[in-house]
Amino acid sequence: MVVIASLSGLAGGGLIAKYLLKAPLERLNLVTPVFVLDRAKLIQSLPPNASQEQMTQIVDSWKTQATKLSAAGYLVIDSTAVVAAPEDVYVRKDGKP
Repeated sequence: MVVIASLSGLAGGGLIAKYLLKAPLERLNLVTPVFVLDRAKLIQSLPPNASQEQMTQIVDSWKTQATKLSAAGYLVIDSTAVVAAPEDVYVRKDGKP
């Protein structure tokens, strides 16, 4: 009897959770996540004596990062197009958002 009651409770709880989360999850599917690449900060972070090869390597690394984010479904924009954004949407030089 206890097993049947537990299983009924779990099934009922699962159905209620699914019903309550349906609308928020549908809205979430309509939102495209965004990441911001701050090229100006990237340029400023380069050492003054950086070689052309070093600069090319860093820029290529950021382009690769942007491509990976895009392939994962993210919209990647340049910071010049941003009026305001939370800090956690910026892609850092170390590759961490």
